[in-house]
Amino acid sequence: MKHLSLLVLFCLFAPATLCAQQLTHKDVKFKYKKGYVFVEKKEVLKLRYSIGYFYVSDLNTGEEMMYFRINDNETPSYFDDDYVKVFFNDSEKEFESKSHQRILMAQMINEGVFDSDWNLVEENVDKFIRKYDENISNRTVRF
Repeated sequence: MKHLSLLVLFCLFAPATLCAQQLTHKDVKFKYKKGYVFVEKKEVLKLRYSIGYFYVSDLNTGEEMMYFRINDNETPSYFDDDYVKVFFNDSEKEFESKSHQRILMAQMINEGVFDSDWNLVEENVDKFIRKYDENISNRTVRF
């Protein structure tokens, strides 16, 4: 009887605990040689890499959803000022961040930018951009 009550308690509280777990950048892998974005070792999105760009597409349709552009800020040998610019294709929205693309992807997943079928949720994309856009190119002084 004691084991049964423990099992019932586990079944009640385990799903809430598992769903509340936040992803880290270590849970997200960009495997451009294989052509996929992996989240917790599961293929969730297609990935295509070209020098300085990561293109992310829907796993089933292959439709491009967004892409990450790695920007060297016109200083190819100095890496401290590099940043990532993310473009969302359908909504023509974008944002900039100094964070690595894997960190950004984990943050997007945690903030609900993707639904359970890995489609973009426009409302959450807008919230994410307002929260994380660092607006780097507009505050960079050029001589």
